[in-house]
Amino acid sequence: MSDLRRRVDRAHLQRHHRYDFHMFVCVRRGKCRAVVDFSHIECGAGSLLTIRPGQVHRFGPGSRWDANLLLFRPELLQTSQGEERLQMPELVDALPAHLCLDRSTRRFVADTLARMEYECALDARQPLLNWLLQSELATLVTRLHIFHAEQQRSVGTSSDVPERFRLFKRLLDAKVHQWHHVSRYAHAMGCSEKTLTRICSAVAGVGAKAFIASRLALEAKRLLVHTEMPISAIAQRLGFDEATNFTKFFRSIEGCTPGDFRRQFDVVS
Repeated sequence: MSDLRRRVDRAHLQRHHRYDFHMFVCVRRGKCRAVVDFSHIECGAGSLLTIRPGQVHRFGPGSRWDANLLLFRPELLQTSQGEERLQMPELVDALPAHLCLDRSTRRFVADTLARMEYECALDARQPLLNWLLQSELATLVTRLHIFHAEQQRSVGTSSDVPERFRLFKRLLDAKVHQWHHVSRYAHAMGCSEKTLTRICSAVAGVGAKAFIASRLALEAKRLLVHTEMPISAIAQRLGFDEATNFTKFFRSIEGCTPGDFRRQFDVVS
């Protein structure tokens, strides 16, 4: 993080960013407040943030903290070992936005990141280097997943998520711009609307209709803050036939108009 501060100005770091790749942020020292999809996360030494493709994030103010950053594209998670394919995307998806690492896991992560940085500079054929880094990443993700599962067991909860709910979330990420109704997702999943609502309520604590609305509102907020698209264009992008219908929907979820929300972040449209 300190290297990044030397290369870019403070104003750039304080903007909201949205990438098409994954990012791990492992805080080494100090304290900061990060913002991921408009949720504030208090971080200290040993904090690990998992930022996913498409999420909007902003680093906290101040320079009295430092962190190691690891950026990687989703396709790097597509790996296999022997005949058994490792489900790396699912393991990353299961990680929470914020983990507080214990001493041994923190040391493991720091050592792995240092090793990967060293290996990036090796004089080797690119396919071999890619395979080496892919293997290191798979090991890191697996270790983090195991640590998270141990944490969940220690407090008497489970990190297991039904496969149907994971499928629902994947469909929602892909189709939220087009499908606004529970029936479309239920049909694609081969189940009834009642079944999908029951699954969603059990995992997320809200019904499928509310979950879809929340995800649609999140996508709207991302576009309002990270782009300068006119509100009418955002409405069209999100599948609304009229900007007025989009404004009505957004106000019902967020309690303000899209324009008012955007002005909170000094975005000019």
